[in-house]
Amino acid sequence: MRAGGRDRDGGWAGEGGRRIAAPLLLLILLQSVAGCDGVTADPGLNLGLRVPGRQLVPGALRSGDGPAITAVEIRDPLVRPGQGRYPLSGRAAHGAAAIHVARAGDDAWWVVPTGLPDPASPDEVDFALRFDLAPDVPEGPMVVTLRAVDADGRPGPLREARFTVGPAEPEGALVISLSWDAAADVDLYVLDPQGHLLSHADPNTYTPPRPGEPPAAPDAWRGGGILDRDAGADCAPEGRLAEHAVWADPPPAGDYVVSVDLASPCGHDRVAWRLTARLDGAIVAQAAGVLYPDDARRTTASGATPLRAASFRVP
Repeated sequence: MRAGGRDRDGGWAGEGGRRIAAPLLLLILLQSVAGCDGVTADPGLNLGLRVPGRQLVPGALRSGDGPAITAVEIRDPLVRPGQGRYPLSGRAAHGAAAIHVARAGDDAWWVVPTGLPDPASPDEVDFALRFDLAPDVPEGPMVVTLRAVDADGRPGPLREARFTVGPAEPEGALVISLSWDAAADVDLYVLDPQGHLLSHADPNTYTPPRPGEPPAAPDAWRGGGILDRDAGADCAPEGRLAEHAVWADPPPAGDYVVSVDLASPCGHDRVAWRLTARLDGAIVAQAAGVLYPDDARRTTASGATPLRAASFRVP
C-alpha cells in the first residue's frame, strides 16, 4: 500500500494502510490545516527537516491545552544528513485532527493529518509520516518537536522525539555504497558467500536460531549485513539518492556479488549510477554505469535478475 494514495478498490488509504472512506477525504484534508494561519506553498528547502507532500507553516511551535500526543514510535533513532523517508509515527488523544512537526532550530512546522480512530483504542487516533533531512544537518543529537491540534485549531502539549544524526556515509567492516544521479527508484542487491541475498525485500542477512537451538543475544541481528534504506521507493523525492549495505562486524569470508536494478525510471530517460565497496576502509571494488527505462521494463516483464555490477572476495 503506498502512502497517501488510492487503494486498488478505489478508496483512499493513509500511510499506515488504514482505509479511509472517500466521503471523509475532504473532511480530513480540511482537518490537516487546522490551526494553521499563514499556510505557505514554500517547499521548505531551507529547513533541516522536510515532510514531502505536507503543508508548511512559518513560526515556532507553542504548547497549549488541546489534545495530547499519547505515544511516539521511532523505528530507528539513527538518521543521516541528506537522506530521507525516515518513519515517525504515534498516537494522539481522540479529537486530534492534525499533528504539527518541526525540527528544533527550524523556524516553521509541517502539518500531518491524523488517521481515523483505531477500533482497538477508540480514545486515540494514529498518525504516521516520513521525513527527509537536509544535506547540511549537523551530526549529533537532533530533537523533533510534535504537538496535536484539534479541528478548532486548539494545540496540545509539546512532545519530543529524539534522534542521532550520524555521518552521511555509514561505518562498518564492510560497506557497499550505491548512488545515482536522478530521482529514480534504483535498488542495491548483494549476494553473500552464505547464499543470502541482501535487498529491499530482505534487508538483513542475519538468520535467527532454528527451533531447538540456543536463543540468540537480543542484538544478534546487528551481526548480519544490513541494507540501510530503500531510497527512491515509489518515486518519492529525496535529498540524497543512495543505499548502503553494511556489515558492522567482520563479514563472512568468500565471494560477494553486487547487482544494481532499476525498479522504475520515474520519468527519467537515463540514470547514471556509481558503486564502491570498502573492506576495513580500503576499496575492494568499484563500478559505474547507466540504466535506461528499458532496463526497468525488462525486469518487470521477464523477472530477469538485476544487472551484475561487481564482485570481490573477502579473505
